[in-house]
Amino acid sequence: MPTATPADTPTPLAPVGVFLTPPESDPGLVEELNPLVGGYIRAEGLRFQVLETMAPGDFLTDDFRLVIVLPPYPDLETLAQGAPDTKFLAVGFNDLDPFDNLSVLRFGGGDFGVQGFAAGYIAAMITTDWRVAVLSVQESDDALAAREGFRVGVKYFCGLCNPKYAPTGIHYMYPKYIDLPVDPSDLEIEANVNLLIDRAVNTFYIVPGAGNQKIYQMLINNNKLIIGPGSDFSEEYQDNWVASLEYDLVAAFEDFWPAFLAADTGIEQTPPLLITDINSELLSLGKLKLAEGILEEVINGYIKTTFE
Repeated sequence: MPTATPADTPTPLAPVGVFLTPPESDPGLVEELNPLVGGYIRAEGLRFQVLETMAPGDFLTDDFRLVIVLPPYPDLETLAQGAPDTKFLAVGFNDLDPFDNLSVLRFGGGDFGVQGFAAGYIAAMITTDWRVAVLSVQESDDALAAREGFRVGVKYFCGLCNPKYAPTGIHYMYPKYIDLPVDPSDLEIEANVNLLIDRAVNTFYIVPGAGNQKIYQMLINNNKLIIGPGSDFSEEYQDNWVASLEYDLVAAFEDFWPAFLAADTGIEQTPPLLITDINSELLSLGKLKLAEGILEEVINGYIKTTFE
């Protein structure tokens, strides 16, 4: 009898893990996370794909096991709910809550009260007579939280804040604050910053989103000290830059990954606030350790960032 011709048996493809990066995603974050996500997904025996968008019908044509998503992605909840057998991880989203198959690694930048408290505490430590101020953007909840957190942080360090050489008049009460208009003109910036300089403010906390080159250059030209977001730091500011307050989302992603894989349901985590870009001539090691210890207590909920 003739030998039967063997039939070709295709090797089944491995399931897929996706790094979902919309066109509007932060390109720097995409560049940092891409090799990390790819390595983690391949380590699970999955094929790795980078996509800009996905539709519900995609899950009918391939076996997607993991989807890692960067913002902005407004339809993410709907996408995840329509694919219950796929585990989703939203990285850098502050406006989502976890559910059955969706985990959330928050950006952390939304906790303006904690940032304000840390900035106020550090500013009070390093500034004579606590002549400090916070600069934020007008009419926003973030500005209010940062301002109150800053005031509480200053008060927590200095108690009654009785200056040795007290300036007279209500206009010289500290800490001070100014809310800049959204997209301020150069004239508006000059008027507001000069007002604080004229009031003898020496250390400025710049709330994330409020700073620009004009503001920083004015402060440096007047030899003022700056505490600001890490995203604003520049080498040209380093002599006046006390420290940055920022969140390391990439390091947090590395820490979060094993828990995400092991979880049977959606989980969430917020990266801890870090003190970086430290000028040791302005913020000594001893004062830094003191600030980091207090910050840990704030993050753990032992110290409030409001007066209530």
